Amino acid sequence: MIVYTGTNIDIPVVHKKDPIGMSGAIVKKIMADYLGRGHILYTDNWYTSPALCQFLHDNKTGSCGTVRANRKFMPKFNGNKTRVENPSSSDTPDSEEEARPHHERSRKRCKTELFIQNITMLNAYNLWLVKKNIDPSKKPKLREFVCNVAYQLLEDFGEPTTNIKGRRPNPMPDRIIDAYSRHYPVHTEMANGKKKPRDCYVCKHTTRRQKKRTRVVIICNECNIGLCIVGCFRDYHTLKNF
Repeated sequence: MIVYTGTNIDIPVVHKKDPIGMSGAIVKKIMADYLGRGHILYTDNWYTSPALCQFLHDNKTGSCGTVRANRKFMPKFNGNKTRVENPSSSDTPDSEEEARPHHERSRKRCKTELFIQNITMLNAYNLWLVKKNIDPSKKPKLREFVCNVAYQLLEDFGEPTTNIKGRRPNPMPDRIIDAYSRHYPVHTEMANGKKKPRDCYVCKHTTRRQKKRTRVVIICNECNIGLCIVGCFRDYHTLKNF
Protein backbone atom coordinates (compact mmCIF):
# COMPACT_ATOMS: atom_id res chain seq x y z
CA MET A 1 0.00 0.00 0.00
CA ILE A 2 0.98 3.62 -0.52
CA VAL A 3 -0.62 5.86 2.11
CA TYR A 4 -1.64 9.18 0.55
CA THR A 5 -0.30 12.04 2.66
CA GLY A 6 -0.08 14.79 0.02
CA THR A 7 1.23 15.53 -3.44
CA ASN A 8 4.81 14.68 -2.51
CA ILE A 9 4.17 10.92 -2.54
CA ASP A 10 7.09 8.95 -3.94
CA ILE A 11 5.58 8.17 -7.36
CA PRO A 12 7.82 8.25 -10.46
CA VAL A 13 7.34 11.27 -12.68
CA VAL A 14 5.47 10.25 -15.84
CA HIS A 15 6.25 11.81 -19.20
CA LYS A 16 3.24 13.37 -20.90
CA LYS A 17 3.67 11.11 -23.94
CA ASP A 18 3.89 7.94 -21.86
CA PRO A 19 0.57 6.08 -22.50
CA ILE A 20 0.70 4.31 -19.14
CA GLY A 21 -0.12 7.56 -17.29
CA MET A 22 -0.02 8.34 -13.58
CA SER A 23 -2.39 5.51 -12.65
CA GLY A 24 -0.16 3.02 -14.45
CA ALA A 25 2.94 4.43 -12.75
CA ILE A 26 1.33 3.76 -9.36
CA VAL A 27 0.64 0.16 -10.38
CA LYS A 28 4.21 -0.29 -11.63
CA LYS A 29 5.62 0.95 -8.31
CA ILE A 30 3.38 -1.21 -6.11
CA MET A 31 3.83 -4.30 -8.32
CA ALA A 32 7.60 -3.92 -8.77
CA ASP A 33 8.42 -6.85 -6.48
CA TYR A 34 5.66 -9.12 -7.83
CA LEU A 35 6.10 -9.00 -11.60
CA GLY A 36 7.15 -12.08 -13.54
CA ARG A 37 5.58 -14.55 -11.07
CA GLY A 38 2.37 -15.36 -12.91
CA HIS A 39 0.10 -13.34 -10.63
CA ILE A 40 -3.17 -11.78 -11.82
CA LEU A 41 -3.77 -8.13 -10.93
CA TYR A 42 -7.37 -6.90 -10.53
CA THR A 43 -7.94 -3.16 -11.04
CA ASP A 44 -10.82 -0.72 -11.24
CA ASN A 45 -11.51 1.52 -14.23
CA TRP A 46 -9.20 4.32 -13.06
CA TYR A 47 -6.18 2.03 -13.44
CA THR A 48 -7.19 -0.32 -16.26
CA SER A 49 -5.84 0.67 -19.66
CA PRO A 50 -4.53 -1.16 -22.75
CA ALA A 51 -1.05 0.23 -22.09
CA LEU A 52 -1.03 -1.09 -18.52
CA CYS A 53 -2.39 -4.49 -19.61
CA GLN A 54 0.32 -4.76 -22.25
CA PHE A 55 3.00 -3.84 -19.71
CA LEU A 56 1.74 -6.48 -17.27
CA HIS A 57 1.44 -9.08 -20.04
CA ASP A 58 5.05 -8.41 -21.11
CA ASN A 59 6.08 -9.05 -17.49
CA LYS A 60 4.21 -12.37 -17.21
CA THR A 61 1.43 -10.89 -15.09
CA GLY A 62 -2.26 -11.25 -15.82
CA SER A 63 -4.65 -8.31 -15.83
CA CYS A 64 -8.38 -8.14 -15.16
CA GLY A 65 -10.58 -5.19 -14.37
CA THR A 66 -13.40 -2.83 -15.26
CA VAL A 67 -12.70 -0.32 -18.03
CA ARG A 68 -13.75 3.07 -19.30
CA ALA A 69 -14.96 2.83 -22.87
CA ASN A 70 -13.48 6.22 -23.75
CA ARG A 71 -10.00 5.38 -22.44
CA LYS A 72 -7.17 6.11 -24.86
CA PHE A 73 -6.30 3.16 -27.15
CA MET A 74 -9.34 1.25 -25.86
CA PRO A 75 -11.00 -1.02 -28.49
CA LYS A 76 -14.36 0.22 -29.75
CA PHE A 77 -17.37 -1.32 -28.02
CA ASN A 78 -20.54 -1.94 -30.00
CA GLY A 79 -22.76 -3.10 -27.16
CA ASN A 80 -21.92 -6.77 -27.74
CA LYS A 81 -18.86 -8.81 -26.86
CA THR A 82 -15.55 -7.42 -28.09
CA ARG A 83 -12.67 -9.76 -28.74
CA VAL A 84 -9.22 -8.45 -27.87
CA GLU A 85 -6.29 -10.03 -29.65
CA ASN A 86 -3.40 -11.50 -27.67
CA PRO A 87 -5.21 -11.65 -24.29
CA SER A 88 -3.21 -11.77 -21.09
CA SER A 89 -2.96 -14.81 -18.85
CA SER A 90 -6.10 -13.74 -16.95
CA ASP A 91 -8.15 -15.63 -19.57
CA THR A 92 -6.73 -18.89 -18.24
CA PRO A 93 -8.38 -19.99 -14.99
CA ASP A 94 -6.24 -20.82 -12.02
CA SER A 95 -6.92 -24.54 -11.92
CA GLU A 96 -5.37 -25.01 -8.48
CA GLU A 97 -7.55 -22.28 -6.96
CA GLU A 98 -10.69 -23.40 -8.76
CA ALA A 99 -10.14 -26.97 -7.59
CA ARG A 100 -10.38 -25.96 -3.95
CA PRO A 101 -13.70 -26.40 -2.12
CA HIS A 102 -15.88 -23.31 -1.87
CA HIS A 103 -15.51 -23.00 1.93
CA GLU A 104 -11.70 -23.00 1.62
CA ARG A 105 -11.79 -20.23 -0.97
CA SER A 106 -14.19 -18.23 1.20
CA ARG A 107 -11.89 -18.67 4.19
CA LYS A 108 -8.94 -17.42 2.14
CA ARG A 109 -10.88 -14.33 1.02
CA CYS A 110 -11.88 -13.67 4.64
CA LYS A 111 -8.24 -13.85 5.76
CA THR A 112 -7.28 -11.41 3.01
CA GLU A 113 -9.98 -8.95 4.08
CA LEU A 114 -8.89 -9.18 7.71
CA PHE A 115 -5.27 -8.62 6.68
CA ILE A 116 -6.23 -5.46 4.77
CA GLN A 117 -8.24 -4.23 7.75
CA ASN A 118 -5.28 -4.81 10.07
CA ILE A 119 -2.94 -2.91 7.73
CA THR A 120 -5.45 -0.06 7.51
CA MET A 121 -5.77 0.20 11.30
CA LEU A 122 -1.98 0.11 11.72
CA ASN A 123 -1.56 2.95 9.21
CA ALA A 124 -4.30 4.97 10.93
CA TYR A 125 -2.67 4.35 14.33
CA ASN A 126 0.75 5.54 13.12
CA LEU A 127 -0.72 8.64 11.45
CA TRP A 128 -2.69 9.43 14.62
CA LEU A 129 0.48 9.21 16.75
CA VAL A 130 2.32 11.55 14.38
CA LYS A 131 -0.56 14.05 14.22
CA LYS A 132 -1.06 14.12 17.99
CA ASN A 133 2.72 14.20 18.64
CA ILE A 134 2.28 11.83 21.57
CA ASP A 135 5.19 10.98 23.83
CA PRO A 136 6.33 7.43 22.86
CA SER A 137 6.51 6.46 26.52
CA LYS A 138 2.82 7.41 27.01
CA LYS A 139 1.30 6.27 23.73
CA PRO A 140 -1.63 3.84 23.97
CA LYS A 141 -1.29 0.32 22.61
CA LEU A 142 -2.52 -0.49 19.12
CA ARG A 143 -5.15 -2.77 20.65
CA GLU A 144 -6.57 0.14 22.69
CA PHE A 145 -6.61 2.38 19.60
CA VAL A 146 -8.53 -0.23 17.58
CA CYS A 147 -11.08 -0.67 20.39
CA ASN A 148 -11.62 3.08 20.63
CA VAL A 149 -12.14 3.34 16.86
CA ALA A 150 -14.67 0.50 17.00
CA TYR A 151 -16.56 2.11 19.90
CA GLN A 152 -16.66 5.49 18.13
CA LEU A 153 -17.96 3.90 14.93
CA LEU A 154 -20.66 2.10 16.89
CA GLU A 155 -21.63 5.30 18.69
CA ASP A 156 -21.94 7.22 15.41
CA PHE A 157 -23.37 4.56 13.09
CA GLY A 158 -24.41 1.55 15.17
CA GLU A 159 -28.02 0.57 15.67
CA PRO A 160 -29.37 -1.64 18.47
CA THR A 161 -30.47 -5.10 17.37
CA THR A 162 -33.97 -6.32 18.04
CA ASN A 163 -33.72 -10.07 17.39
CA ILE A 164 -32.11 -11.04 20.72
CA LYS A 165 -34.26 -13.44 22.72
CA GLY A 166 -34.71 -13.12 26.46
CA ARG A 167 -33.74 -10.21 28.64
CA ARG A 168 -31.34 -7.85 26.93
CA PRO A 169 -28.32 -6.82 29.01
CA ASN A 170 -27.85 -3.06 29.18
CA PRO A 171 -24.37 -2.23 27.81
CA MET A 172 -24.52 1.45 28.73
CA PRO A 173 -23.24 2.74 32.09
CA ASP A 174 -25.54 4.44 34.57
CA ARG A 175 -24.07 7.87 33.83
CA ILE A 176 -25.52 7.67 30.29
CA ILE A 177 -28.83 5.91 30.98
CA ASP A 178 -30.01 8.38 33.61
CA ALA A 179 -28.09 11.40 32.36
CA TYR A 180 -31.15 13.63 32.17
CA SER A 181 -33.03 12.40 35.23
CA ARG A 182 -30.51 12.42 38.09
CA HIS A 183 -27.25 13.95 36.80
CA TYR A 184 -26.84 17.72 36.83
CA PRO A 185 -23.97 20.15 37.56
CA VAL A 186 -23.40 21.69 40.99
CA HIS A 187 -20.59 23.71 42.54
CA THR A 188 -17.88 22.08 44.61
CA GLU A 189 -17.79 22.46 48.38
CA MET A 190 -16.40 25.61 49.95
CA ALA A 191 -12.95 25.76 51.58
CA ASN A 192 -11.62 28.94 53.22
CA GLY A 193 -14.35 30.97 51.61
CA LYS A 194 -13.59 29.68 48.12
CA LYS A 195 -14.92 26.86 45.99
CA LYS A 196 -12.49 23.95 46.14
CA PRO A 197 -11.22 23.12 42.62
CA ARG A 198 -10.99 19.61 41.23
CA ASP A 199 -9.48 17.99 38.13
CA CYS A 200 -11.82 17.57 35.17
CA TYR A 201 -12.24 13.80 34.79
CA VAL A 202 -12.82 13.92 31.02
CA CYS A 203 -9.84 16.15 30.25
CA LYS A 204 -7.63 13.86 32.34
CA HIS A 205 -8.85 10.51 30.94
CA THR A 206 -10.06 11.31 27.42
CA THR A 207 -9.13 9.04 24.50
CA ARG A 208 -10.36 11.39 21.76
CA ARG A 209 -7.89 14.23 22.20
CA GLN A 210 -4.69 15.18 24.00
CA LYS A 211 -5.01 14.57 27.73
CA LYS A 212 -4.51 17.56 30.02
CA ARG A 213 -5.16 18.71 33.56
CA THR A 214 -8.00 21.21 33.93
CA ARG A 215 -9.05 22.59 37.31
CA VAL A 216 -12.80 23.18 37.65
CA VAL A 217 -15.30 24.09 40.38
CA ILE A 218 -18.21 22.18 38.80
CA ILE A 219 -19.02 18.55 39.63
CA CYS A 220 -21.80 16.12 38.78
CA ASN A 221 -24.07 15.82 41.79
CA GLU A 222 -24.55 12.07 41.20
CA CYS A 223 -21.12 11.00 39.96
CA ASN A 224 -19.23 13.36 42.30
CA ILE A 225 -16.44 14.08 39.80
CA GLY A 226 -15.14 17.35 38.39
CA LEU A 227 -16.23 18.22 34.83
CA CYS A 228 -15.88 21.21 32.54
CA ILE A 229 -19.35 22.65 32.22
CA VAL A 230 -18.86 23.20 28.47
CA GLY A 231 -18.29 20.02 26.48
CA CYS A 232 -16.92 17.62 29.07
CA PHE A 233 -20.11 17.40 31.15
CA ARG A 234 -22.10 16.55 28.03
CA ASP A 235 -19.51 14.06 26.69
CA TYR A 236 -19.25 12.21 30.00
CA HIS A 237 -23.01 11.70 30.18
CA THR A 238 -23.64 10.89 26.49
CA LEU A 239 -20.58 8.96 25.27
CA LYS A 240 -19.45 5.57 26.47
CA ASN A 241 -15.89 6.35 25.33
CA PHE A 242 -15.14 10.01 25.73
